[in-house]
Amino acid sequence: MRTAATRGIRAGAILATAALSLGVALAPTPGPSEPAEAAAAWRVTEHAGAGLASDDASIMAREIYPGHTLAELDYSPQEQEWALYQKPLGDAASVIETEFADDYAYCYFGESRTFTMAFAGDAPAGAIAALDATGLPYTTVEGLGFSATEYQAAADAVTNQVIDALDEAGLRSTAGFMVGSDPTIQPGAIVVSIMGDDAASRRAGLAAVGTPSISAPFSVTVIEGGGMLRAATF
Repeated sequence: MRTAATRGIRAGAILATAALSLGVALAPTPGPSEPAEAAAAWRVTEHAGAGLASDDASIMAREIYPGHTLAELDYSPQEQEWALYQKPLGDAASVIETEFADDYAYCYFGESRTFTMAFAGDAPAGAIAALDATGLPYTTVEGLGFSATEYQAAADAVTNQVIDALDEAGLRSTAGFMVGSDPTIQPGAIVVSIMGDDAASRRAGLAAVGTPSISAPFSVTVIEGGGMLRAATF
């Protein structure tokens, strides 16, 4: 019989697996439209990992949570994949984001068991040690030129400019917006989607907002979005 703690752990794994399947872990990635000179400045390194034992007995004996091996948790195949691969790297990423906030830029899980983490400059030795401790393969991108904290500050500045522009134009009730990143554009891009219930409202919003100003290494793109999400308007 499973203990209450074990049942709770399994529920947490199900929720985490669902979140990852919805793309919650995704972050800006180098895309096809990135400038060649910017890409050349980045240093991309593939780390092979420690080659963890892959036989069934070794896999089932891995401790997923303190005091709980994979065999004890009675996970589904999807939950096992999360526990063995995404959880260790996600845990390491959480530590790195907290302890190396001035260096950390972003991270994301890709297809076929790929994981990438980017840094503003050189990857700190402690961050590499945390990732290496998982024993899993991963990729680092160094020399990005900004941290996640700096990106967020830039996105906040753009958000404030958009709010002011829409307010000044008297469009608060007819146009809204969303600010985010676009994985098809180079890291550092801030994308503003102007929302509205009709095309006229969206176009009026586009005209009012124009192109918000932001300093390098960031850039801003303003696009026409779709119908306004009432819960997300300001």
